[in-house]
Amino acid sequence: MLNLIFISINFGELEISNTTVFILLGLSIFSFLAVGISSFKLIQAALSSGEEED
Repeated sequence: MLNLIFISINFGELEISNTTVFILLGLSIFSFLAVGISSFKLIQAALSSGEEED
């Protein structure tokens, strides 16, 4: 027998399914990582261009 864990989040009368929770979580993690990598690259480029001007 296969037992699946069912996560159901209720907001009043609105019920959010497993797939919706996982999709939102995945998009949130992806966005967080994309912003972090972009910020790191921007800071790295600013520091390297500042060293070249000296």
